[in-house]
Amino acid sequence: MMFFLIDHSESYYKTIAKRKVPSRRSGKFVQIVNYSTNDEYLVLSPKEFSLFHATIAERFFRLKGNITGSYNEKKDFYTIQDPDWEVIGGGMWAIDSRKKTLSLNGESQAYGRFSDTGLKEKVNDTEGMASLTIVIDGK
Repeated sequence: MMFFLIDHSESYYKTIAKRKVPSRRSGKFVQIVNYSTNDEYLVLSPKEFSLFHATIAERFFRLKGNITGSYNEKKDFYTIQDPDWEVIGGGMWAIDSRKKTLSLNGESQAYGRFSDTGLKEKVNDTEGMASLTIVIDGK
């Protein structure tokens, strides 16, 4: 089993917004699992880049390739056609690079609450994240 943290801040701020990544930023995230490999993904997207959690999920699967899905009529829920993959939840995130904190909280209206079981340790074990204090729901 592997854990991957994907932060779209760099690609959004540098490539799309054409500015440097702010030291304080926030947005929405989704938590995705692949049951065939037991891999887990935490995908962060700046608030300016993703209106809905479904947008983050759709972008993730499009970038992964060969994983098809579809939106509901309102375009606020993205369903994956592959039973090996599931969006297990989502929420809100905030990073303060100066204070070295990553906060995760809330829940996705589309996918429900994320699973926080072992999440602090998984994030801290991710390259470049060991120096951050992970705060889940204010704790």
